[in-house]
Amino acid sequence: MIVSANESKDFISSITNISGNDPFACRIISLYNSYKPELAFVDYWMIVDENNGKSRGAIARSGTNFILFITDCGDVEEVSSFMRVAGASSAICSGEYKLDVFKSKCVTGSVLIKDKPFEFLDNSLNIIVPEIKSAYELIVKCADDNFIPPAFEDFYVDVNHKIRHNAMRMYGITENNSLAAVAMTVAESSCGAVLGAVACDPEYRKRGYGSSIVKYISNVLLTENKIVFLHRAKNANVSFYNNLGFTESGTWREYYFKR
Repeated sequence: MIVSANESKDFISSITNISGNDPFACRIISLYNSYKPELAFVDYWMIVDENNGKSRGAIARSGTNFILFITDCGDVEEVSSFMRVAGASSAICSGEYKLDVFKSKCVTGSVLIKDKPFEFLDNSLNIIVPEIKSAYELIVKCADDNFIPPAFEDFYVDVNHKIRHNAMRMYGITENNSLAAVAMTVAESSCGAVLGAVACDPEYRKRGYGSSIVKYISNVLLTENKIVFLHRAKNANVSFYNNLGFTESGTWREYYFKR
């Protein structure tokens, strides 16, 4: 059964007891650490075994966007029924589980993982913590059909808040006083992080800046004993991440609902 976790004092520990090394669990924990349940635009639920009361997964809502942490012990049909009436515009979950929902479009991709540090880094590069506005402008410049950036105001407020709550970070490489490449985490927990928004200015490509910034941020996270996850769109940047030594650990599936 699905029960509200908004009043729960052990929401995070309940999730980590199921699996601390799951990218969807990481996303939910990161959101919870950033935005507490008393805020109107977020909600949190536990998926609980009705026979023994044990936690089997979790659900989080931010606005109309949902994150689903589902396990083999969870009731996928119950989650499907819940999503059909939840008023969601989107929901992301493991590709291992297919929700029975109607009037939705689904996109998929690979979940990549990196759990060993990179041995060789270019220490001559000028690596900085960029301004949010500069990072956003580069991300927009490099955007494609696989990622449509939100409005700057929404991006700035969310990123600034999550950085202050240690749920997100970003690094960049500069050349000639210009931001050439950027990478950031979109979620962090005590034992994992999800990379996203990796971008390299077309003017500075073919110089290894994209791979260098991914290596740098990954090593920082791994030094903190955090497993690095990345959600790669289907057939996108396959050789780039293969050459960096990321391995596929599963798939993701994101639903977009007609409202």
